[in-house]
Amino acid sequence: MFVSRILAFLAAVALGLLAAVSLVPFSQAFLPHLSAPAKAPPAPVLISIEDLAGESWPWPRLDLTLALRAMSPYRPEPVGLLLPLDAPDTFEPAQDDQLARALAAYFSPALSATAFSLPTQADTLSLPKIPHTGSITSLRAADSFFAPEKSIQRAAQTAAWKVTPESDGLLCRLPLVFRHENAVTPSWLLSLYAQALGADLSHSTLAGRRLILRDKNDFELQAIPLDRRGSVPIDWSRPDQLPEKMEIRGVVLAAEQERIGVRPYYDLKGISKRPAILAGGLAEVDPIIDSPIGRRSLAEAVVRTWTGLTRGPAPVLHPPSWTIFLALFLASALGFSSGKRGGVCLGEAIALAGLVMGAGWIAAKTEGYAGAFPLALGVLLTTLVTPRLYQWMESSHVR
Repeated sequence: MFVSRILAFLAAVALGLLAAVSLVPFSQAFLPHLSAPAKAPPAPVLISIEDLAGESWPWPRLDLTLALRAMSPYRPEPVGLLLPLDAPDTFEPAQDDQLARALAAYFSPALSATAFSLPTQADTLSLPKIPHTGSITSLRAADSFFAPEKSIQRAAQTAAWKVTPESDGLLCRLPLVFRHENAVTPSWLLSLYAQALGADLSHSTLAGRRLILRDKNDFELQAIPLDRRGSVPIDWSRPDQLPEKMEIRGVVLAAEQERIGVRPYYDLKGISKRPAILAGGLAEVDPIIDSPIGRRSLAEAVVRTWTGLTRGPAPVLHPPSWTIFLALFLASALGFSSGKRGGVCLGEAIALAGLVMGAGWIAAKTEGYAGAFPLALGVLLTTLVTPRLYQWMESSHVR
């Protein structure tokens, strides 16, 4: 009898664990998001370079310089370039200095230090750091990045940027932090978002897997849960959510039309005090990615992630393993207590699953933990099958 009890106990826990693991894709089901920032930053405007598609790569940097100068009177803030600028302009090297001067007109514009798949000698970067507590060994490493060209680098802040699709090829998460020189460094996306939010990253903290953004007075602005690799999910739930977009030469034309008093091609006043991202949907500089709703541009994924953070970040932390096993062990012990009373067993199973779901909902709302729904169903299954497995093992057919 004792052996049958042990075997039934372990088998029921294993079945419950298998059910919970198989439902991991639904970890965020029925859970609330964390609190949004008290003052949400505005949505970014995408300045696209798609109208340069007919020219050979690399494109002259004059177009970027003219666009930055055209936008400057309207004071977009912050400004980020999601473009690889790791080599000098081979056609007109003087354009690098012109671009650097155009960047210097903005307050701390953000450049991306891009990683490529081919192994090539890369510069050693000195990247900003975020104070942290706890282990950071599971974060993505940022040690093989291409730095922007030196003259451009001096006019802006450089942040790491490396995107890794899931095992099925879909891009479902974007990084917010990396591990660099045994310290935590912000990603390009986080640098831009923190500026728009008014956060000071030197006063912010990565506490375990929660990123606490604070201003320069140490006032907490937002808490963002991260996964083990330092990423947050992309909100692909709205298939028609497209970023507000302008084209680079259209921006230059609109600025000139404003100057001479003609109705402009774009209303550039709409970018005033708003984040501006210079990027595009072209394979050379902004690879097309696979997403749960089809092929999209990386810039759109950035805007969707930004929007998700301003609404309140989704829970992504995984509950500790001891919590999972404790819930399943309690479920199996509860199943033994009900014995052959099927109605009692069903009621106890539903009550315990509801308790797990309720506790998970509170943990999601306060700490950003996901997985309440899979674990609740695993607990329900464990409670129901434990007495059946025990009765089956004690039957004469098994003996």
